[in-house]
Amino acid sequence: MPESRTGEGLESLLREFQGRKGVLLEVFHRIQDAYGYVPPETIEPIAKALHMHSPTVYGTLTFYTEFRTAPPPDVQINMCLGPTCHERGAEVIKQILEHHLDIASNGSSPDNAYGIHVVQCAGHCHMAPLLYLNGEVRGRVDVGDTRRLIEEARRQAETANQ
Repeated sequence: MPESRTGEGLESLLREFQGRKGVLLEVFHRIQDAYGYVPPETIEPIAKALHMHSPTVYGTLTFYTEFRTAPPPDVQINMCLGPTCHERGAEVIKQILEHHLDIASNGSSPDNAYGIHVVQCAGHCHMAPLLYLNGEVRGRVDVGDTRRLIEEARRQAETANQ
């Protein structure tokens, strides 16, 4: 089991939810906040604490794209492909990012330096097309901005690996 970023252990976290109904998504959020992702080895303890079947826990976890089952990359790019962003060229920007960073959407580079995650609507349509670079909103992105964003992502990855 990886080290928790919050110092809270899994057993302590699950004790708070022990036997409660309708809290599975909240548990996933808390674990992801603590570890940066929901480690696969937490499936059984979660199922036991919530009196659920492991396949149900796993199926729910993998259904929601906001939850990770692997450590997050050093540089995370969340790309909105909602209707407005798509109409304003987000697909082209996504393809440029994928090509230059050599990764597919909803994946990470082999060294886990970069990741691209597609979201369906970021709720900032007035800034379309937009993406998040390590949580920072970048709006009205065009092809020229994309090249600068790639350079910035590379700098951030180098800094993270020093």
